[in-house]
Amino acid sequence: MMTKSMITNFLLFQLGWFACVLGGAYDQVLIGSMVAIAVIAYHIYRATDTVQELRLLTLALIIGLVYESIVTSQGLARYSHGQVSDLIAPLWIILMWPLFATTLNLSMRWLKGLAPLLIALIGALFAPLAYYAGNRLGAVEYDNFILSMGIIAVAWAVLLPAMVTTSLKLDGYNISPKKPGSREYPQYV
Repeated sequence: MMTKSMITNFLLFQLGWFACVLGGAYDQVLIGSMVAIAVIAYHIYRATDTVQELRLLTLALIIGLVYESIVTSQGLARYSHGQVSDLIAPLWIILMWPLFATTLNLSMRWLKGLAPLLIALIGALFAPLAYYAGNRLGAVEYDNFILSMGIIAVAWAVLLPAMVTTSLKLDGYNISPKKPGSREYPQYV
């Protein structure tokens, strides 16, 4: 059942994603990054357990920093704007990791009920599509498109199940009903 909080979470994630990607494409990285930070801050503010949710998002931020910087430093991705060093990915792409993690305990909570292999397949299929969309919107270029998409697929096949498993333990939006048999859930907005 999609709740108001899940729909709001999905829409805010989309807003943050487009702000980051279009900011990266059109040299408005500060605006895109600020939108992502605002969405992340609002998400943490609304959490029923801010410490658990902050831990999840911080872990996602660290994973994003390391992963995206490896991809960048190896020349597998070149960003149109916002890259200040050949060794570190732009802030806007790094912020997309905790931005994505905001969905794990709300709009993408359904992933938690799937087998790890299925989660890996979802990561391997859909993450390259998101990166491809970023490429088509002009935010990122790949010198060897097939190699880059392959590495993204393999990485997300490993990272998505790990992040979903972590979100089981670090769930600041435990939306189980308040009372047995009740269908009332904490509200996100």
